[in-house]
Amino acid sequence: MKKKSKDGTSRCGKVTCKFWKVMRLQLLMIFVTLFQLHAENSYTQQKVSILFKDAAIEEVIKAVEAQSGYVVVYNNTLLKTVKRVTVTLRDVNAVEALNEALKGSGLHCKLVENFLVIAKDNVKTAPEDDKGRRIEGKVTDKDKMPLPGVTVLVKGTKLGVVTDTAGKFQLTLPLEKEVTLQFSFIGMKAQEVKIKDYKPLSIVLEEEATEVEEVVVNGIFQRKAGSFTGSALTMKGEDLKRVSNSNVFASLKNLDPSLMIFDNLEFGSDPNKMPTMALRGKTAFDLGSDDIDLKGSYANDPNAPLFILDGFEASVQKIADLDMNRVESLTILKDASAKAIYGSKAANGVIVIETKKNTESSLRISYSGSVEIQAPDLSSYNLTNAAEKLEIEKDAGLYYDKNLSTLFNLQKDYNKKLAAVVSGIDTDWLSKPLRNGVGTKHGISFEMGNERLNLIVGFSYNNVQGTMKGSDRTNYEGSVSISYRYKGLNFRDNLTITSNVANDSPYGAFSEYAVLNPYLSPYDEKGNLVQNASIIPGADNFEANPLYNASLNTKLTSKYLDVTNNFSVEWMIVMGWKVTGRFGITEKRVRADEFYPANHLKFRSYSGEDLFRKGSYQMNEGEEKRMSGDVNMQFSQQFGDKHYVFANAGFTLSEAYYEELIYKAEGFPHDRMNDMMFARQYVKDTKPTGRESTIRDIAVLFAGNYAYDDRFLVDGSFRTSASSQYGKNNRWGQFWSVGVGWNIHNEVWLKDSKIQQLKLRGSVGYTGAQSSEAYASLATYEYDLERVYMGFLGSKLKAMRNEDLKWKEKFDYNVGLDFNIGRLFSMKFDYYIGKTKNNLLDFDIPTYTGFKTVKENVGDVENKGFDLRLSITPWNMPRERAYFTITTAISRNKNKITGVSAAMQNYNDKQDEVASSVFYNKPVQKYYDGVSLDAIWAVRSLGIDPTNGQEIYLDKKGNRTYTYRVSDQVVCGDKLPDFQGTAGFMFSYKGIELNATFRFQYGAQMYNQTLVDKVENASLKGNVDKRVYDGRWRNPGDLKPYKTLGNQWVAEEGEYKDEKTQATSRFVQDRNELSLSSLRVGYDFWKHNFIKKVAMERLRVEFYMNDVFMLSSIKTERGTAYPFARSFNFAIQATF
Repeated sequence: MKKKSKDGTSRCGKVTCKFWKVMRLQLLMIFVTLFQLHAENSYTQQKVSILFKDAAIEEVIKAVEAQSGYVVVYNNTLLKTVKRVTVTLRDVNAVEALNEALKGSGLHCKLVENFLVIAKDNVKTAPEDDKGRRIEGKVTDKDKMPLPGVTVLVKGTKLGVVTDTAGKFQLTLPLEKEVTLQFSFIGMKAQEVKIKDYKPLSIVLEEEATEVEEVVVNGIFQRKAGSFTGSALTMKGEDLKRVSNSNVFASLKNLDPSLMIFDNLEFGSDPNKMPTMALRGKTAFDLGSDDIDLKGSYANDPNAPLFILDGFEASVQKIADLDMNRVESLTILKDASAKAIYGSKAANGVIVIETKKNTESSLRISYSGSVEIQAPDLSSYNLTNAAEKLEIEKDAGLYYDKNLSTLFNLQKDYNKKLAAVVSGIDTDWLSKPLRNGVGTKHGISFEMGNERLNLIVGFSYNNVQGTMKGSDRTNYEGSVSISYRYKGLNFRDNLTITSNVANDSPYGAFSEYAVLNPYLSPYDEKGNLVQNASIIPGADNFEANPLYNASLNTKLTSKYLDVTNNFSVEWMIVMGWKVTGRFGITEKRVRADEFYPANHLKFRSYSGEDLFRKGSYQMNEGEEKRMSGDVNMQFSQQFGDKHYVFANAGFTLSEAYYEELIYKAEGFPHDRMNDMMFARQYVKDTKPTGRESTIRDIAVLFAGNYAYDDRFLVDGSFRTSASSQYGKNNRWGQFWSVGVGWNIHNEVWLKDSKIQQLKLRGSVGYTGAQSSEAYASLATYEYDLERVYMGFLGSKLKAMRNEDLKWKEKFDYNVGLDFNIGRLFSMKFDYYIGKTKNNLLDFDIPTYTGFKTVKENVGDVENKGFDLRLSITPWNMPRERAYFTITTAISRNKNKITGVSAAMQNYNDKQDEVASSVFYNKPVQKYYDGVSLDAIWAVRSLGIDPTNGQEIYLDKKGNRTYTYRVSDQVVCGDKLPDFQGTAGFMFSYKGIELNATFRFQYGAQMYNQTLVDKVENASLKGNVDKRVYDGRWRNPGDLKPYKTLGNQWVAEEGEYKDEKTQATSRFVQDRNELSLSSLRVGYDFWKHNFIKKVAMERLRVEFYMNDVFMLSSIKTERGTAYPFARSFNFAIQATF
């Protein structure tokens, strides 16, 4: 339904007194609000004063709404007949003001409960004593919400009424054979109904298809979608919940492929790992991280977009833990025209999330609950069973030796293992640490208020049980949102408190179980857990039993408490002029504990003096504090029928403070002594460490838009920012955008066509990214505790200053086309080029300076690609809430390095040193001009020589060789696909809902590490992939893909050697995938009468399945440290 309405830093563990004063004030406001909710109902009409000369009636209406607080409802077509008005009134009520402005127009205004309704003078209410038959009914929108102010007219007459605030109407019809009623309302499709009998009518009005999106929300101001030239994608909260009920990222992964949320092939579905992502491609170089072990807070991903929650910056962790039922809308800002208003932080894109705002209604209670089952997905594992593994060991010659004494001992070992297999031991180690995790989620909200004062109070609980035993994440969230409107002022305050506790599994890494031989048992004959699972005695045959470690009193916990308060005020000065001010503060305290007792098997090798060092404890404590505020003045005005102007000017201040301290201690003699106070000492040769950063920013913003005749559009923005992160010579950065658009559908020659929208648009602009450390530009000193002179501590220079350090910048080009034919078909296409320069990298400097590197702007990257979205609805029956819609979204992104300094060669040389080790069998990352950031480096291979079983390589000159040289590595693949996307359908009929979403990608490559580790280079001391014995070269003449198992003859060296395979193109494989990522079945009880009988407004039940199956061209193990999971979710939503 569309209504016309007007719109000093604290240290770790201590919270500032000023902050808690704000909290106490917030609680006081809550009690005052609850008291005033009743008192406000007795307010009389506010007096208004208006002064207009030759103005449009819409301007008068907006002024009356702003001053009176009333919502004015009317039929938009009626106002088109009203001529421009001149009116001067002081201190009159709203009805008098509007009637004076409407004088002579044939329209009038009247107060219907709390709404001002404009209707025709000659539409008369049917009198009670007219001869005729009475008809009554109710008019609602598609969500069964009542529509007040709908004009109900008897076709061909001037007899009619207007619906009341409950959407109800009564009308006495003339005694004619056939009567037709016409229903019309602003923003809704007009509807005609023939009266066949006089039973109560239930009319559902549908929104006009032309209003695809009324506004684009960018977190600073709202823009008319019709005049917007940027590339943005807006999704409602209901759209997100159609594909997943878990968290925002699980939904986004299935809705927009241009936002690449990468699968974590190591940590799978670990609920305590935050996702990594990139919007329209990566822009940063991955040179690894430092050695500091920060656990209390999640590090920033240099490729991740900026997240804005209700106008304020938010972390990935905060969005991941956000209650999805609070989300009203989510908008992804992709190109310069859309995101440049965030200037220095927008290079990676911006995602704006708006939570639900206060409603103007009586008391409403909403509840949502769900049960989620996380079931482990082990379909990518293909390990041998006990008999198969023992046979492979025998065939590989592990139990044969020319020396008879050695042969006898080997045969004895074999017989013991064979006896275990024959006895029935075939341990499924993969199942030991796993479970079907069952978690629950509950949320309840209370909404109350009137036309001035509104309140929403919400509480939520979310417990996620991971697939590994003991792994879970529990989130508690409480929120209070208050808004108060007085004349032209609108105040809003939002307090959110989040408490989170996360536990990692004490069962260790999943890879520990994947390598254990299935003929081993974790228990002895009496059923007790053993430390050594080996069948063969002796210290050299120790097989650590991870289940034993899991039985100990370990502690792997992290938790945080986040308190956020956001306050905003909006002042409508005069019609068209508005000022907004916002201030937000966040205080977050974090702690992580990692305790391993002395009897943990990781300390098994400790002996002698080190015996007292057994047992370890690491504690991380941190605090984060963010403060930000902005003031914006906006002007929006329609001049005549042709010209529309929007302008915004504002400034922003922000400060982000972060500190984390790390303590590592050892010497805990008993597993019950699991507190830091029981430590014997700090870990040997270490001391407490940590990190602190303070970043301050200031920015000034100008943005504007001009639309001529709603056909030709121009957007522009300019933002200048300064940050404490950068050198004094480049502290200020300038960021801008220009966009143009053409609403072709508003041309005369398309006015009467079925095309609702056809817009051509383009934009260019500069944005920036703050991806450097807080003090990278400053000379940094550290105290030397070993050097004291005359009672003063010594200090030494730790990092050199760089006064020229500047902003990372990105230049974006974008052209797009929006096409829409009502609800039948829609298309959105964008082609883009993004050029990123001034990436911050470590630059090599001469060693005589005393330093190896200094931070420098030396890396440039270019991204190219396109986004395409299609939607078609071949079947649509609004009256029955029935439709069938098919959707697809396809995205392509490719990047290449366009500029790196000679200093990068030193990094590449170091990577070659790593790759040259015979013990390193993975591709290393290297960076050269013209090469993708995601390139796979390996030596080209022609396969296995059938004459001798050796691998044949190609050197850089194309010559054949048996010798592996790292210098011959070239680009053999790209991890990025040629294209990726989603496809699915939505079906609804009389309350039954069915949704399915598929994800796909084509043209990517991947290095199959499973084939290397568990097939070709497989260590037969542990379990292996079943493919270990398939396709291996055995005899001369064999055409096989893999080398022989065990030692092989090396002709160049004249001996048998067990050569390990290093990075070779033989294991670079195509990665094409298709998966059913989301399946949802739901039922809405909107047609059932019992809903009203039990005082319910809405009831819906749903069942979700996520990550149902995956088909892939590459067979490799996924989730090596933590398995992937399939999720099953049962949910219910009820509103009273």
